[in-house]
Amino acid sequence: MAKAVAKKKKPKLIDFKEVETGDDWELFARDFLAEKGLVVEIGPSRGPDGGKDLIVSEQQTGVMSSRKFTWLVSCKNYARSDRAVGVKDETDIIERVEQHNADGFMGFYSTMASTPLVTRLEALKSGGTLANFDILDGKLIERYFINDSMSKLAFRYFPQSYAELKPIQLFFDKYISLNCEVCDKDVLKDGVGNPYQAIVVFARPRVSLDTYQSIHVVCKGACDKRLERKLHDKGFMTGWEDISDLVNPIKFLKFILVYSNQLQSQEITYSDVAHESMKNILIALSQRTLREVTKDEERRFSALEEISGL
Repeated sequence: MAKAVAKKKKPKLIDFKEVETGDDWELFARDFLAEKGLVVEIGPSRGPDGGKDLIVSEQQTGVMSSRKFTWLVSCKNYARSDRAVGVKDETDIIERVEQHNADGFMGFYSTMASTPLVTRLEALKSGGTLANFDILDGKLIERYFINDSMSKLAFRYFPQSYAELKPIQLFFDKYISLNCEVCDKDVLKDGVGNPYQAIVVFARPRVSLDTYQSIHVVCKGACDKRLERKLHDKGFMTGWEDISDLVNPIKFLKFILVYSNQLQSQEITYSDVAHESMKNILIALSQRTLREVTKDEERRFSALEEISGL
């Protein structure tokens, strides 16, 4: 018989062991849920809490009306033991929900909820004694950190993980994605915590090698080959830069300086389409290469923008 090969666990992006106390885990849950848009009705407090760690609410909107929905949040950080949260850890769920006049139950866990606990919650919901439940486990919390770009929160509670993760910074009102031209995958988010698997491709006509006609972002492999064939058939030659290199701050700065020198010297020219693509790529990459902006800097920038508009 062939020897069974143990499946390696995927390394965690966020080390929840950095939050050492239960009080700090509750504070993290409060700030995380507030960042997600929930209203913190009752925050963490010392002493007996009646089986609740937090009470939060949200406005749930239906087709015809909307209503306020209140969650009782139970916070548990078992990252050090890495054990699942079980039925014995969450007793008297209905009594706790009713005591605090909540509608639903939310588990905020650094590990997983056990199958018996999830089964228990599903039974309470299907039986009509619990309006709803939700489990935010470690993997889901990690996903929110990446997808919602919660860099300030990561820096505050997980400084060591933050240093390794190098999360996306939001410099604008919304996140600027960087999508593969072929498969439309957001290659910028796909590279958070993983090696980047995408390149920037520069295309110039064989009859005019001093002019870049277009600039493209594609995944390595099949997407890159598909784009290469397309450009080759149209009479273009191509060059490329690896996005893994471009998110290196030193390389990013050199890349900008080389581009500026080319524009100044006019020995290499860029079409309007290529120039617009370059600007969009630089804006997107800046979210990974530039440092976090402070509140004072945001206010100063806004003030300068208002003055420049006069």
